[in-house]
Amino acid sequence: MGKAQRAHQKKKVRGARPISDRGERASRNWRPLLIIALAMGTLAGLSYGGLWLWQRTPVQQLSRVDALEQVRVKGPFNAVTQRQVEETLLPYLREGFFSADIRGMREALLQNPWISGASVSRRWPRGVEVEVQEAQPLAAWGEDKLLVASGELLPRPAQMNSGRLPELAGDEELVERIVAQYQALAGLLTTRDMEVKRLSFDDLAGWQLELVSGVQLHLGHDELLERVNRFLQLSRGVLAPHLEKVSRVDTRYGNAVAVQWKEDKQQN
Repeated sequence: MGKAQRAHQKKKVRGARPISDRGERASRNWRPLLIIALAMGTLAGLSYGGLWLWQRTPVQQLSRVDALEQVRVKGPFNAVTQRQVEETLLPYLREGFFSADIRGMREALLQNPWISGASVSRRWPRGVEVEVQEAQPLAAWGEDKLLVASGELLPRPAQMNSGRLPELAGDEELVERIVAQYQALAGLLTTRDMEVKRLSFDDLAGWQLELVSGVQLHLGHDELLERVNRFLQLSRGVLAPHLEKVSRVDTRYGNAVAVQWKEDKQQN
């Protein structure tokens, strides 16, 4: 073989690779991207399929658990339980994601007297997100009712922990008057052990007030704030060393009070 032939062969080896080699290399580069694209497509298909099922399948054909998987509920759940909220929403799930009656859900929730506010919105991919606000109790009314901030008397929920609420009692027709008197007294009695524990009113005995310390005050029918002020002045003066022994105080006198002691309840 001559020098010219050998030189031609070396030049051929050092040149570009065959077209088939380049195609194989490009195929290897695209393979990971293709796998990722297929995985994303599969995931999107599954998500869409689940949403389509929720949209199209009547609630009668879905189990309660499957239907409520598309609902997220938030709230304090003190007076109202999460189950109560879910049971209220369950009939609306047959409408599907895009046609679900959001307004109807909210109005249905507000039919519960303990739900003072509710927001309902669509949230992908869970379906519906619900948040409820509960009415805030101000006081206990008897054994089976609670007074809320709106001035309404609501039935006491069995599971509700109402804490140390003051107690109010009287004719339900006088609830506004009793609440107004309580608020006036609560603004006056702010020190420890002097806060209102129970306030009641009836036509015969008038106003009866019990403090957190256990002291009971007979206030009569009129001039409640003046009579309570008179007791407070005495509690800071001559009664101060003996307050723990005081059982009842009758303030229905012009410029004096009658004190009943715990150890001798027969004397005034």
